[in-house]
Amino acid sequence: MIQPSVYSYAQIIEAAFELIREQGWSAVSTRAIAKKLGSSTMPIYSHVRSVDELEKELRIKTRGLLKEFQQRQYTEHTLLNLAFGYVVFARDEKNLFRFLYLQNPEKIDSEDTSVIKESFFLEFGEDSAAGKALLEMQESGQDALVQYTWIFTHGLAMLVNSGAFDSSSDQAILRFLMDAGEAFYMWGINQDKGNTEKNDE
Repeated sequence: MIQPSVYSYAQIIEAAFELIREQGWSAVSTRAIAKKLGSSTMPIYSHVRSVDELEKELRIKTRGLLKEFQQRQYTEHTLLNLAFGYVVFARDEKNLFRFLYLQNPEKIDSEDTSVIKESFFLEFGEDSAAGKALLEMQESGQDALVQYTWIFTHGLAMLVNSGAFDSSSDQAILRFLMDAGEAFYMWGINQDKGNTEKNDE
């Protein structure tokens, strides 16, 4: 079969994405992308201006797939689905997860809980099912729930991704997330109650 001599930008990104998926970010190079496409390196150089540009596009594409995992209906609880989808992505797409969170990860200010919540709403929207579920709580509870649930979920995802967690079945992941989620939710509710009582004094 004759290979096309011209490749689109989208085809180059897709080839690089598949390389990450199969072998990790360290395997991505113009030579490796060209080999994947069955072409010379010329089409890659003509479309991709820099490694930084390529990495940015690949992060956008990878985050899009992560979002797909999180928006699947695993259970009837929207916020639980987000957390479960995150951990399942770490389990099933090991190299893509490592690309996002172990190789030049975006820095998060742990002191600024609003950053995590803003990212949440930017990603899913306040009018989404997940956004509406979160907005049912008072603001202090929202901040607490988003921050601590994300930290726990990310830690669990890292353990599952590395193979250090002895059980990565759907049932085991759900059990841990449900137990932790209930604890964080109750903590968030108590934060709201505490703030309400202070305001009433």
